[in-house]
Amino acid sequence: MNFADFITIIRIICAVLMLIPKPLSAEFFILYALCGLSDILDGFIARKMHMQSERGARLDSIADIVFGASLAVKIIPILTIPLWMIIWIMFIVVLRSVSYIIGYKKFHAFSSLHTYTNKLTGLMLFISPVLFLFFGFIVTGCILCVTASASTVEELLITIKSKTLNRDCKTIFYS
Repeated sequence: MNFADFITIIRIICAVLMLIPKPLSAEFFILYALCGLSDILDGFIARKMHMQSERGARLDSIADIVFGASLAVKIIPILTIPLWMIIWIMFIVVLRSVSYIIGYKKFHAFSSLHTYTNKLTGLMLFISPVLFLFFGFIVTGCILCVTASASTVEELLITIKSKTLNRDCKTIFYS
């Protein structure tokens, strides 16, 4: 295991630990900030120190999923989410799952991609508490759902179109 992978494992641990404190408490936001910082650092360090690897790419995708799931478990119960948005979110989850299943059957590996739209979705998810303060829940939720929908559809199309698995594919236009 290299240093970049170690930082990614720290993100997974911090994401799991986010399940312990009260939602939106100081402890929660400290762990939240550590997850965000580690997400930036692991990729930067891997690229700069030439530590990029298939294992690191898979680990990064797993860390993103654990972070998103932990965030959902802590935040969703304290929100009042309209039914139409719940349906939209479930559509995204189902479509993303279909993409992963197709990728697994096609490539015999977990196939989460590091596209620009996936990175944008991660960034939007990460800054969503700030967006919520400025724009309210409905606007923030719509921004997140539009971004997540675009990244999900793009990843599904890349997975269907690709002959080999390239987790570092940046966009459908250059897949």
